[in-house]
Amino acid sequence: MFLGYLQVRQYQKTVKKLVGGKATLGVGQRKGVIGPGELLILAYDRDQDQVLSVRAMKGITVFARFKEIPEYRGLSLEAIRRIGIEKDGVDLKIYRRRHPYDPAVLSKKKGALIQAVEALDAYFKRKDAKALEEGEGTPQRPGL
Repeated sequence: MFLGYLQVRQYQKTVKKLVGGKATLGVGQRKGVIGPGELLILAYDRDQDQVLSVRAMKGITVFARFKEIPEYRGLSLEAIRRIGIEKDGVDLKIYRRRHPYDPAVLSKKKGALIQAVEALDAYFKRKDAKALEEGEGTPQRPGL
C-alpha cells in the first residue's frame, strides 16, 4: 500500500511540473497483461501546435519512474497521432490483426500515446463546443 502511495506521488509531481505553463495535458495508459504497463503524459501547446513534453512511466513494479521522451518534443499533434497509431500497431500486434485501429471506438485496448492524443482531441472538442455556445466565434485548431 505504501509503495502504491509513492507511485501516486510520483505521478502528481510530474503533472505539476508539466502544468506550469500554458500546456494542455493528455494522459494515456496501457496495462501490461504479462509484460510491463505504461503510463504516458503528453503536454501540448495548442497555440503553437507543438508538443512541449512527453513523459512515460514503464514497468511492472511500483519502483518505475517517469522518463522524458525527447524525440517527441516540438512535433505537431498530427505527427504525434501518426506515431501513436504506428506504435499502437506494434504494441498490440496480435490484437490489431482482428481489430484494426479505429479512432471512433472508445476502448482501453489502445496504446498509451494514442490514448493521450485522443484525450486531447476530446478536450479540445468540448472546449470548442462550449466556445461556440457562448458565442466566442469560430475556434481555431492549428494542425488539425
